[in-house]
Amino acid sequence: MGGTRIFVIAFLMLGLWCVVLGTSKAIEGLKARSWPRAQGRIITSGIHSLQTRQKIRIARLCFDVDYLYLVGKEVYEGNRVNVGWRCFGSEEHVKELARKYPSGKEVEVYYDPRNPSRSLLEPGLDWSVFLLWGVGLVTLSVAWPLFRKGGAKGGYLR
Repeated sequence: MGGTRIFVIAFLMLGLWCVVLGTSKAIEGLKARSWPRAQGRIITSGIHSLQTRQKIRIARLCFDVDYLYLVGKEVYEGNRVNVGWRCFGSEEHVKELARKYPSGKEVEVYYDPRNPSRSLLEPGLDWSVFLLWGVGLVTLSVAWPLFRKGGAKGGYLR
C-alpha cells in the first residue's frame, strides 16, 4: 500500500503545483497590463523545434525572441512575449509570432516598475494559464478523493 500512497500524494502535489503555477502566471499577466511601457527593438527572433538529446521531437515549433529596451538611462534585455510558454502552441500561432516580431522591429515593451528587468511584449492571460488550471483541477479531482479514502485504513489524513 506504500507505493499507492506515494503515487496518490505525488498526484495531489502535481495538481496543486499546476494550480499554483497557473495562478502565479495569471496574476503576473494581469498585473502586466498596468506596467509602464518602454520603446524597444527586437534583436533576434526565430523558430526552432524542441528536441531531446536523442533528437526526439517534443514540440513542433518554439519561438525565441530577444529584445532590448530602455528604462531611464538603463538598457535591459528581455526574451518573453507573454507569461506563457514559447513552445507547445499551435504551429500557426508560433509562425504568427515570428511574423509579428521579426528581427529589427521596434516594439513596445511592458516592464515591471519594481524590477525593470522583468518584461513582456504581450501582457494578459495566455492559453497556458488555462491549460495549467485545467490539468491541475482534473488531477486534484482524481487525487483528493483517493487521498481522503486512503485505502481500507481510513485515509492518509491521520
